[in-house]
Amino acid sequence: MGWIKFLGTAGARFVVARQLRSSAGTWLELSGTQLLLDPGPGTLLRCRKARPPLEPLELSGIILSHKHLDHSTDVNIMIEAMADGGYKRRGVLLAPHDALEGEDPVVLRYVRPFLERIEAFQDGKAHTVGGVRITPVRHRHGQVETYGVIVEGAEGRIGFVVDTKFFPELPERYAGCQLLVLNTVLREWNPDIDHLSLPEALEIVKAVRPKLAVLTHFGMTMLRGKPKELAAEATAKLGLRVVAAEDGMTLEAKDWA
Repeated sequence: MGWIKFLGTAGARFVVARQLRSSAGTWLELSGTQLLLDPGPGTLLRCRKARPPLEPLELSGIILSHKHLDHSTDVNIMIEAMADGGYKRRGVLLAPHDALEGEDPVVLRYVRPFLERIEAFQDGKAHTVGGVRITPVRHRHGQVETYGVIVEGAEGRIGFVVDTKFFPELPERYAGCQLLVLNTVLREWNPDIDHLSLPEALEIVKAVRPKLAVLTHFGMTMLRGKPKELAAEATAKLGLRVVAAEDGMTLEAKDWA
């Protein structure tokens, strides 16, 4: 039986810098394969403090959606932990090309030999890790290369809509997802910020019609608006189940199957 654990639900620099919510990543197990998405600041600590503790040695891979610090700060220590301090060559890293090469790569070269393989994302080109198929979806987020991911295992099709501005083709890219997780930084649309607002996130939910939609990665305006109450209002409005993630929240496959 698969599951997803939200180690952190912070979005945007002020919530992260003040640690109003945890900025750790999202851990998931599908088809018996454990993966970690976007290990931001504090991920290793949150893994160890989870109940029961999450063991990096059980990870099969790490997924990096983009190289911004709130998504990538702990990527190197998590690679090392996954490889038992570098004494075992194991695990897969999936990441954008500019997180690996160019002027500001965030994955240190000294940890790369610890991995079994490193694969750079290309839009729509699927990757396989253990029993899981991972397909990147190119997003539009400032000047950095950014990808959402569709993760498919025995428990179904799960979409992670990460940091992005809204564009018309975005909902159709996540068609067929039973579970849809959306980074929802803004309560109201702001044309100067390349993040989803709540109305845009709900537009995607309405188009995709997943069995369960989860809002996460909250900025200040979402926190002030009380995400749990906003999700309840969205459920009533759309007739679809929408919940707000909380730090440490675990979903089991039966919640979206």
